[in-house]
Amino acid sequence: MADPGEMRTTSGARFLGLYGWFERGIAGVILIGMIVVILLATYSFFLSLWSVFNRFDEPLDYTRFQSLFDRVLAAVISLELAHSIRQSVAGNHGLRQLRTVVVIGMLAVVRKLITVEVDQTTGVFLMGIASAVVALGGVLVAIQWVEGRRIDRGLSDPDDME
Repeated sequence: MADPGEMRTTSGARFLGLYGWFERGIAGVILIGMIVVILLATYSFFLSLWSVFNRFDEPLDYTRFQSLFDRVLAAVISLELAHSIRQSVAGNHGLRQLRTVVVIGMLAVVRKLITVEVDQTTGVFLMGIASAVVALGGVLVAIQWVEGRRIDRGLSDPDDME
């Protein structure tokens, strides 16, 4: 007769295995969608760039410059998000993926800073943005510290969670 505790363990492991496949499948579908988003963001950037070059004789006003950087950052954020999703599909849930997510957050904050109309913004909003940058920077420093400690302990891969 089988031990009930052992049966729970094997059924739990089976469920976790199935959930892992489910998670990777969903992440794969999302990754395909992200490819479309990346292509659209890149296309939008090139359209914006083309409009700047078509009006080369006109001075580059701040609004067009702001729009150009907004499009660049949208494409970069899309690429970073796709990178994070690709890590999920591969089953890499570690410090690298965490760092990627934090970098996406920092890029989103920088994008907001570039697109914000300073004359229509309050000081409280800018302090909130500054707080977000400091917090995300602190998380990046903490990740670097943990990676350094793992390397010092002889782990060749900082993502090795053993």
